[in-house]
Amino acid sequence: MDSSRLLPASSSNVGSISSSISTGTVAVVNPATMDLAHQYAFASSLLPGRSLSPEDVQFVAQRESFKAKHHGHEGQHLAMFLIFVVVLAMLPATVKYWRRNHPLSYRLVSMGSISLIPPYFAAANGYHRFVTIWLLYAAANIYILYQATRRPLQTHTPRRVYQWFAFTNKASYAVFMLGFFLFILCFFNIVPGFTDTEAYLSASMLTLFYGLYFGLMSRDLVTLCSDNIAAALGYSGGEHNLPTKSLPREVCCVCGDGLGERDGATAGVREPTHVLGCGHEFHATCIRGWCVVGKRDVCPFCREKVDLEQFKRNPWDKQELFYVTALEYMRFFVSWQPLTVLLLTSIYWILGLS
Repeated sequence: MDSSRLLPASSSNVGSISSSISTGTVAVVNPATMDLAHQYAFASSLLPGRSLSPEDVQFVAQRESFKAKHHGHEGQHLAMFLIFVVVLAMLPATVKYWRRNHPLSYRLVSMGSISLIPPYFAAANGYHRFVTIWLLYAAANIYILYQATRRPLQTHTPRRVYQWFAFTNKASYAVFMLGFFLFILCFFNIVPGFTDTEAYLSASMLTLFYGLYFGLMSRDLVTLCSDNIAAALGYSGGEHNLPTKSLPREVCCVCGDGLGERDGATAGVREPTHVLGCGHEFHATCIRGWCVVGKRDVCPFCREKVDLEQFKRNPWDKQELFYVTALEYMRFFVSWQPLTVLLLTSIYWILGLS
């Protein structure tokens, strides 16, 4: 805005505006309908005795236009606020009921929103680095998902699937911890002039986001793959309509291989096994992949509860509880928050609220 164009208004215009203010009707005055001279006069009447810059006039005009637009909408705003509170209050119970009674649709909606919402906004805002990494990650996981869902299931597919997701889980966890460490340095400003810069803060937050986002995607994808593997092998107690058949004593129902088979990497050595509290025995790597990587706390065959503490070999494993909690918060911000905003917007639109 050119300050030379902000010419004083006529005394009659200023008087009419001042009269409007004095009678208490300023809330319905909309500066957006005025020309520059009248906006200047209006701002001067609100801020007498001040030398106003073009930015001051623009700020006052925008503020008063907003007030004029929403004048008399107190009842509508109250209705919108109550709807907002009700939706937020019902959201946790609704999501919990949905996840418990319709796990497949819940998982598909959750995975779909997590997979598509961030890259959509990244592409819309020109964040090409994230889009490139996402495309590479998606291509690799599409191949893994294809291997887990193809029929007949190849002999070594289950182990390869769990090995892949064990790698992505550890990699994303390492990236998350790196970002968390960088953020702590920034929070305490360990190196003044470096850790307090905008570039450093952006780098630490970006590293945190990458570790959480791709860790969350890996966690959901391994659940989908493990369900398909269990269905293909048929060794299951029947939950979620999976096929059932008896489990031979010397067979690991996670991968379908015999427990007595030798480890291909070390000829002549029987692969280590692990017996759960329910009495069912599995390859140690398979059951760890099912419970720790796949985030399952039940036996793959009988669905009896499994104490995950037995798989925590060292303090590093126990630290993953903090990471898992952070992943659930990430799910809310990446998936459920945008969907909640979309739901609220739809309700407001249907009811004619704005």
